[in-house]
Amino acid sequence: MGIRSVLAKPFAAYIAKQTKEWSAHPGVYQQKIFSEIIKSASGTQFGKDHGFLSIHSHSDFKKQVPIRDYEDLKPYVERVVAGESNVLWKGKPEYFAKTSGTTSGTKYIPITKESIPNHIK
Repeated sequence: MGIRSVLAKPFAAYIAKQTKEWSAHPGVYQQKIFSEIIKSASGTQFGKDHGFLSIHSHSDFKKQVPIRDYEDLKPYVERVVAGESNVLWKGKPEYFAKTSGTTSGTKYIPITKESIPNHIK
């Protein structure tokens, strides 16, 4: 029996235990992730402009962060494209995805280390 076979069963049990835990309490884990994202972005210009330090719930977020389209976010994106740090997310993005949108021309989407797995999915 190879090392992969020996390690596969405990690894699968570990993953199953984690999945069972978060799926039994999804609200708790959603709130935890939400709080981590808000805390991480509180030092950005977008976070400061929208009072992220005082956001503790989804209700707070809805009150302080209006729904926007790309054109409304464009001033922030332009600052990021120009090389400014800590605008929409902490630090600088690794890359920019460039779209050829039909509604308003080219759009730039900042890609960070944290967001790459989400874009691949």
